[in-house]
Amino acid sequence: MNVLLTIRNNWKKSVFFTGLLGYGASTLKTNIEIRQYMNEFSTEVLQAGQDTQGTPQNVLVVMNPIANKKKAENLFKKYCEPILHLAGYSVEVLRTNYIGHAKAYVEELNKLPDVIVVAGGNGTKSEVVTGLLRRQGSSCPISFIPLGRDMQPKSSFFSFSKQHELDYVMELCNSLMPLLKNQSKYESVIQYDVLNEAANEEGSASQLKPIFGLNGFSWGLLKELDTKKDKYWYLGPLKHHIAAFLRSFSGNVDWQMDTDYVYTPPCSGCSNCRVKSDKTAPNKGFFLKKLVPAQNGISDASHKFIVNDNCSTNMEGSIKSNQINISLNQNSEHFDELESKFINSLQPGWEFIKNIPNITNKTIEPNLIVKSRTIKLYPSASTPNIFYSIDGEEYEPRPIKVSIVPNAIKVFC
Repeated sequence: MNVLLTIRNNWKKSVFFTGLLGYGASTLKTNIEIRQYMNEFSTEVLQAGQDTQGTPQNVLVVMNPIANKKKAENLFKKYCEPILHLAGYSVEVLRTNYIGHAKAYVEELNKLPDVIVVAGGNGTKSEVVTGLLRRQGSSCPISFIPLGRDMQPKSSFFSFSKQHELDYVMELCNSLMPLLKNQSKYESVIQYDVLNEAANEEGSASQLKPIFGLNGFSWGLLKELDTKKDKYWYLGPLKHHIAAFLRSFSGNVDWQMDTDYVYTPPCSGCSNCRVKSDKTAPNKGFFLKKLVPAQNGISDASHKFIVNDNCSTNMEGSIKSNQINISLNQNSEHFDELESKFINSLQPGWEFIKNIPNITNKTIEPNLIVKSRTIKLYPSASTPNIFYSIDGEEYEPRPIKVSIVPNAIKVFC
């Protein structure tokens, strides 16, 4: 009776300590479950090591220590690195110090390891892939660990449950299993070449080295909002909504981008695009000849006998848009194509505010969808200075050619 009376007279403190006790119990329960899972997973790793022969032994881990709000390194050392050592790998860790470090390091390596493990976000993945594909005649498989902030499962803001932490640990460990079991496949990548602004010809690519990516290209208002939302980190899950709300009152001076584009239709490979690209693509001919396997069961040699008159057809257009997204997809005919989405339905004011839920959930319907093998973008001189985003890394907006490199990298997945 005295206990109930005390709680009644001090109900605020009682609610606070009850919540604190519940959070502590949830944390303890989750830590116990994570330990149990790691013990079970370690047993599975030992079994996989006994059953698998000829797996790579020398592993280079490319680590971005500031990824995921500087949590990536601790997560890797706590959950992933012990698994690699347990599986018998010789592990070397590269901690990147600046933007472009991973790209330059991989490109200039005298001898590649048996496998590169990317422990970071999308930007680190793009740098490693770019470094590999810029090399002449040598490559190695890649394994990706989802340690980037955008890859981490989100928890409810008001939830005391810690279940998402266990789910994330399970995801990290499962991302290593294809490497441990030597399960791999070839994947296509997107190539970005800066074009000579003085000419629009196919051979006008500048001497700048190409950039390669996996996740796609983003440019415009929505990409800018996605970048600026981190300024409002103290608002938690509302930060994206607030960034969009404040942007709605900024006027319409820099809301639209005038862009000319030239694209070629999708093609599975023919005498035009396959043979021609092998001869003209910078730093790729010998590499692709040795590494890239036949796509869709057709050898490179047999592509010279396939004729596709539409493949070399250039189709042109011009559009005012708020946002351009380019991604790499596999179509219904089972070969890769670029899908470019142009959004031009966003205007400042009340209509934009009503659209904020769709903006934050990235469900705005595009006004134009272009499917292609290659596409060139020519932003006008009056276009606002909003940077391109390639796999999360920002680049100055310039005329650019986006194309597909089929089956360019071997990935454990």
